[in-house]
Amino acid sequence: MKTIFDLRKEQDGELMEAIQRLYQEPLKVLTLGDQPITPCIGCWNCWLKTPGNCVMKDPMAESYFDYMNSDAVILLMDTAQGFIDHQAKAFLDRTIPHYLPYIEIVDGECHHFARYQNYPDMVFYFDTRDLTKQEEQVVEDYLYRTAYHFQSKATRIETNDGLQIRPLAPRKSKRQTVAFGSVGPMEKLVIYNGSPRRSGSNSTLILRNVAELLGKKVEIRDLKERDKWEEWAAAFQREEHVLFFMPLYVHAMPSHVMAFMERLQVSKGSISFFVQSGFPESSQSHYLEAYFEQLALRLGRIYLGTAIKGGMEGMQMRPQSGQTKIMEPLVKAIVALVFDGKFNPKDINRLASPVRMGLFMKTIFKILARFGLVNYFWDQQLKGNQAFEKRFDQPFKL
Repeated sequence: MKTIFDLRKEQDGELMEAIQRLYQEPLKVLTLGDQPITPCIGCWNCWLKTPGNCVMKDPMAESYFDYMNSDAVILLMDTAQGFIDHQAKAFLDRTIPHYLPYIEIVDGECHHFARYQNYPDMVFYFDTRDLTKQEEQVVEDYLYRTAYHFQSKATRIETNDGLQIRPLAPRKSKRQTVAFGSVGPMEKLVIYNGSPRRSGSNSTLILRNVAELLGKKVEIRDLKERDKWEEWAAAFQREEHVLFFMPLYVHAMPSHVMAFMERLQVSKGSISFFVQSGFPESSQSHYLEAYFEQLALRLGRIYLGTAIKGGMEGMQMRPQSGQTKIMEPLVKAIVALVFDGKFNPKDINRLASPVRMGLFMKTIFKILARFGLVNYFWDQQLKGNQAFEKRFDQPFKL
C-alpha cells in the first residue's frame, strides 16, 4: 500500500491525478491540509507513559496506522517563508512515537532506535514557485536528513516536463553561506522563546537567567502565547534587534515557531538565532542553521548568526551547581550579543563542540552502554510510569 498525505491548504486535482498515473497503482489519499495538526508539545508521553502512542487525539493520530503500514508515504507539502510550512512541520514532528527514546551512534551522531522493523519510503513533493534556488536546496537537504533519521529511503517528485521521481542523495547542509554580521551595542533585544513545552523547559530556565542579568535590555516573549502573535508580528516591523531561542525539533524548529515565522514581514534591523538540543553534537542543527541564514536574507535583516549548543538533555536532573555550569556559556553568549552587537566567534565555536563524536567519545559511549548507563535516564522514567514492560510496544503494526 502507498498512501498520499496531502498537507496542503488547497488541493490540486490535476497534480493528484498525475501522481496516481506516475505510480500506476491505486493510492490511498488522506487529506490533512484542511485539518489542524496539533503541534507536538514535547511531553514525551509517547516514549515514557504510552509507548508508541501520542496523547493527542486528532486526525494526525488517526493516520498513524496508515503511515506505518504503507510501503511508501507521499507527502504533499506547502512552503512558506522559504521552508516547509508549519502544517508539514507539525506532521513530521508528530512522527516521533514511531521511534524509541534509546540512542545509538551512527557516523558520530546520535540516532534514535527504531520501534518497528520497517519504515515506509518517504516521497516528498513541495511547490518551488516562491523559493530561491538556495532555499529549494535547503528544503530538499532538510527533507533528506529527516528521512535518513527516520530510517526511510527518500525521493522527491519534481515537475520538470511532467512528473519525475528523483532519489535524494546525502549532502552536507548548505550552511555558513552568509557571514555573521554585527551591529552596535543594543539598547534592547527581543527574545522569542520557542519551546513547545507547557512549563519547566530548558529554554525557559536559560532565558530566565538571561533576563536576570540583562534586565530591561531584553524582553522575552513566549511563543506558546498564541493570542499575542498578531501583536508581536506587527511589532517585529519596528523592533531593531530580535533573537529566536528554541530547542531542536526533528532537525528544525518546532512547528509552532514556524507558524509564527510565517507571519513576519520584511523589515530593517538584526536577527539572530540560538538552537539548543539534547544530542551532544552540533551537526544535528546544521540543516536548521542553513535555513535561518536564508530566512534572514528573505526578511531583509542583518544576520548576526546562529549559536548551537548540544548536550542539554537531562540538564534539570542535575544539581543546581551542574545546571549553572551548563547554562553559563549560553547566557554569556547572549549577554555578549547585547553588549557587543555580535556573537563572539570563540564562544560560538566552543558552544558548538563537538560537531560530531570522535573516537574517544564513541568509546566512552560504548562503555556506558555496556553497563546500562546510556539508557538509565529513560528506563527510570519508564519504570516510574509503570510503562517499562511496554517500552517496545508496536501499537500500529499489522
